[in-house]
Amino acid sequence: MNKNIKRNLKPSHLSWPLDLSWFFLQRKILERKIPLLASFKVTYRCNLACRACPFHLRSDDQEAPISWNTAIGALESLRRSGVRVVVFEGGEPLLWRDGSYRLHDLVLYARAHFLRVAVTTNGTLPLDVPSHTLWVSLDGLKETHDYLRSDSFDQICSNIKKTRHPRVFIHCTLNRRNWRNVDDLAKWVHEMPTLKGLTVQFFYPYNQGEEDLSVSPEERRAVIIKLLELKKSGLPILNSVGRLKAMVDNSWRCHDDILINVDPDGTITKGCYVKSRGEINCDACGFTPVAEASGALDFFPGSLYAGWRLFLKT
Repeated sequence: MNKNIKRNLKPSHLSWPLDLSWFFLQRKILERKIPLLASFKVTYRCNLACRACPFHLRSDDQEAPISWNTAIGALESLRRSGVRVVVFEGGEPLLWRDGSYRLHDLVLYARAHFLRVAVTTNGTLPLDVPSHTLWVSLDGLKETHDYLRSDSFDQICSNIKKTRHPRVFIHCTLNRRNWRNVDDLAKWVHEMPTLKGLTVQFFYPYNQGEEDLSVSPEERRAVIIKLLELKKSGLPILNSVGRLKAMVDNSWRCHDDILINVDPDGTITKGCYVKSRGEINCDACGFTPVAEASGALDFFPGSLYAGWRLFLKT
């Protein structure tokens, strides 16, 4: 850990109930369009070439990895805008370096200024980043995952077994290659003692060189029915029932103004996750995290409970 970061590390939020109450008061009563969640891409660089992902294809961009100073400037802008939750991602965020700084330093800096900090990783590197929440992308068991994500299952499984991080979740992107086997993945997650649960979303077609893995409307409906059955049976699927049902035909109200995005060149974009990253097609939306955040803003109990389990439960 960088000594300057360690010296300046101090929690800025002592009471999450008060902090979130103030956020909702500003949003709902004072009608201030304050973002809740920031997606922060620190790099496009990745050690995998996943079939569903267009971002590793940008790894040679001149400003693909963000600099430390630009990252801190972006975090300060997010803090001033009122953001409560920052999610670092990539590419593979754990590959990020700038001189002596690494992702762990960015996470610690963010922890001192935001309510919660999360990281989404491909899981091929040690799972020791000091985030509040850590998501590992896993798109099935060995044969399926290895096809979709560069033969990485065995390394990920080893790292999951070794991790001492207290809050590790699996995140699965459902697509036409893996949706039929989501029950096997849910059971595997349930049996892994170092994991706290599973969240899912649907493949989104950026049409930027990634394989077209879109599910049909009939397949989307079928897998959601399956997910609801698995959740009812007690398997640790943490998406809420209401938002899963709403994803069948995307019949949910999207509050995209609760989102804000940072890209590796330091660009900050308010609104939909896809803005500045691809062409927006709401009919194809599979971003369940946005559906849950929007549901939480509308005080849907299931979405509020899902958010508590993923970010606040200790």
